[in-house]
Amino acid sequence: MRPPALLVMDPDARPYVFADDTWRRISEIVDLGPGPLDARAFIERTDLDDVEVLITGWGAPQITDQLLGRMPRLRAVLHAAGSIRQLVTPTVWRRGVTVVSAADANNEPVAEYVYAQIVLALKDTHRRARVMSTERRLPDFTDVPGIYRQTIGLVAFGSIARKVRDRVRALRADVLVWDPHLTETEAALNGVRLTRSLHELFATSRVVSVHAPWIPGITDDLIRLEHLEVLPPRATFVNTARGALVRETDLVELLTARPDVEAVLDVTTDEPPAADSPLYDLPNVQLTGHTAGSVGGERADLGRLVADELERLLTGLPLHHAVSEAGSRLRA
Repeated sequence: MRPPALLVMDPDARPYVFADDTWRRISEIVDLGPGPLDARAFIERTDLDDVEVLITGWGAPQITDQLLGRMPRLRAVLHAAGSIRQLVTPTVWRRGVTVVSAADANNEPVAEYVYAQIVLALKDTHRRARVMSTERRLPDFTDVPGIYRQTIGLVAFGSIARKVRDRVRALRADVLVWDPHLTETEAALNGVRLTRSLHELFATSRVVSVHAPWIPGITDDLIRLEHLEVLPPRATFVNTARGALVRETDLVELLTARPDVEAVLDVTTDEPPAADSPLYDLPNVQLTGHTAGSVGGERADLGRLVADELERLLTGLPLHHAVSEAGSRLRA
C-alpha cells in the first residue's frame, strides 16, 4: 500500500523541479494528495492526519509545532531545495522524522559557477573587459596570473567547497582552506592545506571564495575589513554563500579604496541591495543575483534526487542525503 503524501511548494515551480518522468515515478510510489499546495493552502488543510511523507520545495512554510501536531503519522520530509534552516524546527528532530535535503544537487551548479569565476579571475577577464569597454584599447597581460598553480582560498569546506576543490585540481591549484571543523588529517586526505587564520587565507590567495554557512548570531560579519584589506594585488573575492557573512560596509570601503580588487557577489546582505547601494556603481563589482544556484533545467536534478531518496526510504535502503540534527547546524 502506497503511503499518503503531500507536495508543498510554489505550484509554478513544480514543472521545473519535478519533470514529467520524475513526477510519474513519485506518483507510482506514494499516494499523492491534491497539490502541489502553496503555503497557505497547506496550512489551511484539515485532513493532515494520515500524511506520512511530506515533499517540500521553494515556498513551503516552516513545519511548526502546530503543523507537526496535525500530522501524527509523518515520518519523512524530503526537501527538493537546498537549505532546510527555515523549514525544519527542533520538534521535527525530536519526533524522529527523517529529513532529506536536495542540497547536494543544488550544490553542483554552484560549484560549476565558482569554478568558472575562478578561471575568469585568473585570466583577469572582468578587468580586461572593463578596460576595453571604457578605454577602447587592448590591455597588456602584465600581472595576469594565468590559471595554473595559483593559490585558491576557500572559506569553509562543506559540500560546495569540496566540489570546487575537485574542479580546480585540473588547474593544479594550491587550495588553502579555513574551516574550524576540519582537522589536519582530513585536510591532508582531501588534498588541501589547512589554515586556522582567515588573515593568512586572505593575504595569500589570488581568489577567495566564501562557502561558510550563515548561522545567525554566530557567523554574522565573519569577514571584515581586517581580512579584506590584506588581499593581494588584483585578487578576486567571490561570495555565493550568504551576504550576511560579510560586513558589507567594510567590503564597500575596501573595493572603493582598492580598485584592483574584483568582487563577484551572487549574494548580498539585502537582496536586491538598496537602490542607493554603492555596490551598483563600483566598477570592480559583479552582481549576479543568485545565478549560482539551480536555474533553468538544472532544477530538475533536485526533483530527481528526491525521487531517488523516496524510493530508498520506502524500500528500506540507506539514504544518501539524509540530514541529521547535528549536521543541520553546520549547514546554510
